[in-house]
Amino acid sequence: MLWVLMVWFLAPEEFTKNYLPQILQNSVEENSVGEVTVKKKANAPTNLLSKKFTGTTSIAVESPENKPSSEPVTDLEENIESSRKTPSRIEERNSSFEKAVAGSFEQLQTSLGMWKAEPVGNPFLPVLIDDKHAKTGKHCLQLTGGEKSTVTLEVAGNQTMPRQLTFWAERWTSRAPFTFRIAADSGKGWQEIYNGDKKIRVGRSFLTQVKVPLSPGVKRLQFSCTSQPNRGILIDDLHISPSRSAVIENETDAESTKSQESPPNLEDRTPLARFLANAIDEREMKARSVKGKKQLMQNDKPFTGWAKRMRGNSGKVEELGLYRDGLKNGPWAKWFSGKRFRELGLFRQGQRHGLYVTWYGSGKKKGAINYEHDLEHGPITTWYSSGKKWKEGHHKHGERDGEWVTYDGRGKERNRQIYANGNPLD
Repeated sequence: MLWVLMVWFLAPEEFTKNYLPQILQNSVEENSVGEVTVKKKANAPTNLLSKKFTGTTSIAVESPENKPSSEPVTDLEENIESSRKTPSRIEERNSSFEKAVAGSFEQLQTSLGMWKAEPVGNPFLPVLIDDKHAKTGKHCLQLTGGEKSTVTLEVAGNQTMPRQLTFWAERWTSRAPFTFRIAADSGKGWQEIYNGDKKIRVGRSFLTQVKVPLSPGVKRLQFSCTSQPNRGILIDDLHISPSRSAVIENETDAESTKSQESPPNLEDRTPLARFLANAIDEREMKARSVKGKKQLMQNDKPFTGWAKRMRGNSGKVEELGLYRDGLKNGPWAKWFSGKRFRELGLFRQGQRHGLYVTWYGSGKKKGAINYEHDLEHGPITTWYSSGKKWKEGHHKHGERDGEWVTYDGRGKERNRQIYANGNPLD
């Protein structure tokens, strides 16, 4: 011990000039935040080191990135603590209301956008999250009638492609009056896009699936219901998705290049003219029957691309559609004398699949029928040649299912009948 003390006092200057700066530098590099302890020479007494330098064995070093703060708890910390006490109104899924708090609301933020309830003259809760009846999970959206209840969805994002609104609905009253409407706003005012007055089925298990096409640029959706007090409609599993895609062949190299995109709109004259110009006349190819389906052949190979059928030598087109591997696959259209639409719909592997619309020669709509693999499946509406509604109902795999309503030629209801698997119920 005595030898150590002698070395210490005999060489203080060398130690302070050479050893101490290096020791401090190493300490700072090893620990840039908090407290840096001065490294002492081996076996050097702490008390001697304290007397030799500033009276302490430690030096406080502040890092710009980690400077101690004397500020109170931050807003973020307060929000975190608050969220532990208050249930969040943010819904994480776009297909249900499971994360929403049960009860009424004025605003509800979801991944789809902001919901805003708009009560109109109702003494009770017109719009709320129901935690007793749901398609899946435990929660759903409830619109209670009376005079009217309305909820608006401010759609998140700026979509430029066609989309589809899909949800399941339950009408929980069989008594009139009952109305359910959906309107859309693309910046030019509200326009009705769905009338569910007769389409939403009464039941306790969300019997109606609603599918509504959305035009590009829709910014807001408005859901409204009118019914007897304390009655109305339940909505669940709601989401907005891209429109049904189809495989579209490249017009310049249909056999080698394929692309996945939304089906082209044959009602739009600009792309229609392009498709017609590039389509191959069916008379230049051969057709054969494969399992009851027409298969178009080109050079002894199944044809892929746009094909058209002309009316004799008149130069007028009668049919235009997309083929894949010789079978109808994609949008398809038929015309009266090349002017008015006769039929318009979608095919998949040679079968009608999706909405199929027909017209009378006068230009008035004849029928709007949904198909699934060539079977009537989903909502159906037909009209008289006068334009008055004739029938509306629902099919399930080719059979009548649910409520069907028939009207006379003047538009008045003539008959109302509920079906199950094609059989009428008493």
